[in-house]
Amino acid sequence: RRAFIDYNKCISCGNCTVACPFSAISDVSMITDVIEAIRDETQEVYACFAPSIEGQFGGVSVGEMIRALQYLGFTDAMEVSLGADATAYYEAQEAKEVAREGSHMTTSCCPAFYNMVAKHYPMLLDKVSHTVSPMVATARWIKKQHPDAVVVFIGPCIAKKSETLDLNIKDNADYAMTFGEIRAMMRAKGVELEPE
Repeated sequence: RRAFIDYNKCISCGNCTVACPFSAISDVSMITDVIEAIRDETQEVYACFAPSIEGQFGGVSVGEMIRALQYLGFTDAMEVSLGADATAYYEAQEAKEVAREGSHMTTSCCPAFYNMVAKHYPMLLDKVSHTVSPMVATARWIKKQHPDAVVVFIGPCIAKKSETLDLNIKDNADYAMTFGEIRAMMRAKGVELEPE
């Protein structure tokens, strides 16, 4: 009579963490790994964050967020819009090619969507775009500029953590943190975000 997670069915969407009436389910935090990387003076640790960060933190600007992350010890930070532009461009090229062949394609930057198709509808997996997510595209750009960089993605959901653990993705982000985790780091260091 014990609850357990069937990882053969789990898509890492995080709904179980919200649905559990006892708050007994939580995601695996990468916060200590990130802090250890920041403390290692031989490492350059770059943060890339989802555009929704502005709404999450009350209209704080991208510039203010970058300064706050630098204060926390990140070498530098950037919003993933550059990666989103690259993803949109390459997905459009892929969609044109698929349409020329008379086929169909679906896409989502959400790893929970990809996991759902892979685990529950594998017959449709060849219809999912092969273009990487904005997180991965941004991580690749950072690693091209700084080959030994550790890249940390910061976003709204825990599904991105499963994407960073996917060994089939080359030059991926190394860690993913939720907004709640980065907020905890800011509280611990006394960082106050103020809208510009």
